[in-house]
Amino acid sequence: GRFNSPEEAAIAEHKIDWSGTDVVSKNACTESYGAQELRCFLCKLSESDTNNSSNFKIVPLKIKLPSKSIILCNLSQPNLSRQIEKIIKKNGLRNKLNEAESFAIIPEGRKLFIIGKDRTGTLYGVYDLLESFGVRWYEPGKIGEVVPIVKQIAMPGEMIVQSSKFLTRGFWAWEDRGNRDFYIWMARNRLNFWTVAEPDRDFLRKIGIQLTVGGHLHFDRFLNPDDEYPFNHPKFVGDENRSDDPYKTNSNEYVGDVNGDGKLTYFEAHPEWYGLVDGKRRIFKGDFGTNICTSNQDVVTELCRKLVNELAGGEWRDASTLNFWPIDDGDWCECENCKPLGTPTDRLLLLVHQVRSAIAEATKSGRINRNIKVIFPIYNETLTPPTKALPDNFDYDNCIGTFFPIRRCYVHFLDDTCCTEFNTSIWNDFLGWTKQEPKYYQGQLFIGEYFNVSKIKSLPVLYSKIMEHDIPLYYKYGARHIHYMHTYTDLFGMKRINNYIFAKLLWNTQTDVQALLDEYFVDFYGNAAEKMARLYDRLEYGMSSVKQWRHTKPLTGQISSDSDTLFNSEHLKLKEFHPEKNDGVDLEESVLALEECRQIMDEVKAQEWSDLMKQRLFEDDKNLRYGENTVNFYYYFVQAIMAKKDGNIKQAKEFYKNSIPFARGLKAEKEIVQTSSSHANIEDGLKATRVEKNYLELGEKLGLDYNK
Repeated sequence: GRFNSPEEAAIAEHKIDWSGTDVVSKNACTESYGAQELRCFLCKLSESDTNNSSNFKIVPLKIKLPSKSIILCNLSQPNLSRQIEKIIKKNGLRNKLNEAESFAIIPEGRKLFIIGKDRTGTLYGVYDLLESFGVRWYEPGKIGEVVPIVKQIAMPGEMIVQSSKFLTRGFWAWEDRGNRDFYIWMARNRLNFWTVAEPDRDFLRKIGIQLTVGGHLHFDRFLNPDDEYPFNHPKFVGDENRSDDPYKTNSNEYVGDVNGDGKLTYFEAHPEWYGLVDGKRRIFKGDFGTNICTSNQDVVTELCRKLVNELAGGEWRDASTLNFWPIDDGDWCECENCKPLGTPTDRLLLLVHQVRSAIAEATKSGRINRNIKVIFPIYNETLTPPTKALPDNFDYDNCIGTFFPIRRCYVHFLDDTCCTEFNTSIWNDFLGWTKQEPKYYQGQLFIGEYFNVSKIKSLPVLYSKIMEHDIPLYYKYGARHIHYMHTYTDLFGMKRINNYIFAKLLWNTQTDVQALLDEYFVDFYGNAAEKMARLYDRLEYGMSSVKQWRHTKPLTGQISSDSDTLFNSEHLKLKEFHPEKNDGVDLEESVLALEECRQIMDEVKAQEWSDLMKQRLFEDDKNLRYGENTVNFYYYFVQAIMAKKDGNIKQAKEFYKNSIPFARGLKAEKEIVQTSSSHANIEDGLKATRVEKNYLELGEKLGLDYNK
């Protein structure tokens, strides 16, 4: 490219317009970075000095390639050498590498070619080669890195061609809360989806991570009813210095400057733009309330105008996907023009069509310099598929629905017919989008999972069995994009295995998860592998009812409402219970499972370990402590409540006293609960239980104070 050396190119991301047309510079930057990654780990594998520039020297591509070399390039690179073009043609790569981010690793004599479909494919090829040598990245940073020492690095004996099963793979986020180690870990494990809110977007673009934007706040951001109206309204005096109002006025609804502050707000200027419910125009606050009147073309036009401006040159100028979601579980307009549009799903898809059409027009005119996909939610009131035919020119390639199974259970697989209390209805909703006839929506499917749904608050919940079954299931039924909300970015502990399995299954849905786990335990825990495997198994079992504790038909909800029935589902009881259907993990079973985990952890910690292993076990132990404190807190607290309701004050006091050490431990937990998003973070572990107020009130009634 235009850089003086590969070293310069590898750190030149801030000098590149990543949405521009300079393919050569983009290739040079990403592939030089990949070369540095390759050199770094080849030196570690062979115990070579990384400061000695003669060890695995990096040189630019030339017509005459060194006789013994690893060549990094991709099919988008113009003017490749004759020798490289010969390799591409000989191996049919322009046909075989037909998916973005795909790559081929080709041994040819004393040379090894890593050729990507694009620059990201080349980078992924580098990481795949390193993985074939035994390098693993289980967790961000040095703590999660495994690099074996090998006497001889054996190169592949035959061509390898790979592409990802899921096209979009990563985490839904909307805040600047990542870190460099986390992003590098994502790239090394071939994850490609994060938020545009990260300030160093150029670095993310360099390592192949797509930037997304959006959520439930579009109406609030662009049509906030309290924001000042930007045009010269024909019925208002005082805004004549502004451009003329391009939108018609509804004289029957216009009421003018209601609050008398001398200016018009959006709602004062055009109340007819906002949803009509029970005969009254209603607004929204943030992401809750009532959706706009989607049959009103003027409000849709204004929304699209401002949204396009933001994508073209505002804070969203680097986003390649727009998550266009309506108000979170909001009401929909009941006006006479909206009713014929159909269900909330029908109305949302029509609005999505209009938004995507506006983006396409701005792209065609050159205002937007990249393709932007519009992602809409299949969630709550839009879980049912559309009931009407979509416009003939609906852009199925660039309008994608995200299925959000937020109320699902994690004791059972999503398609488990025994989970009639939770998953059966959700699975039927999913089948409605994939199998139901007539099938009006013909587009792709995104999956938005909830492996750390906000109320979990980063508890050590493991999902190896759920992921092993459900991710291939999603793929089987046509999903090609997936993320999950509220991923943790620090103090992973045992939860590191969730993200690692997630990444591997998204790249290859046929990944042997058990073999992956066996390798992980040996790599990560050495001679404690067998014990730690048992700990993980019991932890996964013991924490699997977390949704029933405090999210879906939750125990905490029953406590907060002072219900006489604390356990309101077959899934969760106090004592072990095994119904024919909806057999969950009961609270007593969770306590016993976590007790076994603690016993194993204490045995393992008592051994002599390296500093690195001590650091790993510290993270694990801290997460386990948070989990066992939570489980035992609920176990004793609910029994104290039940005894109090039965009039047995003495027994209630005993159970409450038993809960106190666990409550104190939770109150002291202030770190793990701050490792996720603002929605999933909280001040401390006791607040995370969602019943701290009830706990303190019961203590006061019983004459007990957990602080003393």
